[in-house]
Amino acid sequence: MFVFATRPLACALLVTAALAAPSGVNAQTYPMKPVQVIVPYPPGGLTDGIVRQVAQGLTEKWKTTVFIENKGGGGTTIGTSYVARAAADGHTLLFTSTGYVTNQVLMKSLPYSADAFTPIAMGATAPNVLYVHPSVPVTSLAELLTYAKANPGALKFASTGHGSSPHLTAELFASKARISMVHVPYKGAGPALADLLAGHVNAMFHFPASLALAKEGKLKAIAVASTNRLKEAPGLPTFIDAGVPDVVSSSWFGFFAPAATPQPVKDKLHKDIMDVLASPRVRAFMDESGLTDTPMTQPEFATFISNEQDKWATVIRERKIPIE
Repeated sequence: MFVFATRPLACALLVTAALAAPSGVNAQTYPMKPVQVIVPYPPGGLTDGIVRQVAQGLTEKWKTTVFIENKGGGGTTIGTSYVARAAADGHTLLFTSTGYVTNQVLMKSLPYSADAFTPIAMGATAPNVLYVHPSVPVTSLAELLTYAKANPGALKFASTGHGSSPHLTAELFASKARISMVHVPYKGAGPALADLLAGHVNAMFHFPASLALAKEGKLKAIAVASTNRLKEAPGLPTFIDAGVPDVVSSSWFGFFAPAATPQPVKDKLHKDIMDVLASPRVRAFMDESGLTDTPMTQPEFATFISNEQDKWATVIRERKIPIE
């Protein structure tokens, strides 16, 4: 004897079956195909270096190709919006930096929703070091402040772009030190650093990797914007040591996925990325590049991102940085 379900019961059975059925992608089957990582910056530079190290490790771990595609332009919005439109299955990821949070404050409108992504894993951080050209007649932060106050606007700070970490760190420094400066934005670290070395600009916040240039006498390293001194340069004072507190800023690099990505896939991504970052090969690359391994859980990384947005929103508001 057959029993026919009523319409409500039939609908309930269909919903239950749908929920019980395995999804197209889960932690056991992921990845099901090559994984694409979008970098919203032009090729080259430290961002590319880090993500390619991780991509190599994940390729070896998963036995599936993880490839990098640079989609620069639009102040990182072109590549970021591409990932926002991608399928939320973990096969298209975003590897980005500080501009991810500052764009949400500096741009009147974005081609994607601010809640379109979920933070997956912090890749690394790099404390910002203040460098000046040898032509600037100073050897310490105290001397630099005296020089800047006696010569308003004489410090021309290069940055990697409007709203970038070097730009906002310079604005934070100028605010706390009560000095004036001229901001000179560039399209990336390469041209900015080249003009600093050539003397076309005379100051810049950049990665610890450029300490090698200071050792060669091509630049002067003045202070580092971290809470502790760098192990590779213990003689370089922090801004706190030098009497300018609250100037703490690091460039950071992290992985994001579309928000609707299944949690088991996000968990697997986080674990596997953390494993690769802890490998001897990647740790050696970070040491050589002046990067700091900063392991965080997914919730900790999400909190970090929220705090970064609040911090830089305050600087942008107080310094009256133009919104584009």
